[in-house]
Amino acid sequence: MAMLVENAALEKAKGEIEKASANLKSSGTTFIGTLTATLSTFSGETKDALMQYKIGTSGTDKEGTLAYFLEKQIPDLVDGLAKLLEGNRTTIDESDRKLAEAISGKNN
Repeated sequence: MAMLVENAALEKAKGEIEKASANLKSSGTTFIGTLTATLSTFSGETKDALMQYKIGTSGTDKEGTLAYFLEKQIPDLVDGLAKLLEGNRTTIDESDRKLAEAISGKNN
């Protein structure tokens, strides 16, 4: 019974982490949009280079840009934690089942 309670807690935590990841991505998109809008009031080659090579644009997958880091890499890292917890949850569930089978002699 205790293993199942922990299993449910891990499942809940996974869902909360997935929500946090989505919120981080959304916040990253909002930040890049605001930054882009602010920098659009400037002109010159430096601004253009900064936008193209360092900041990037929202929704692009150009590695090394701030947009990619905020919208892709950070949310992916957080999603990785959710996947790790799901793996642990599955392992706990399987271990509980196997232990119950061993105790009851069902797998002999």
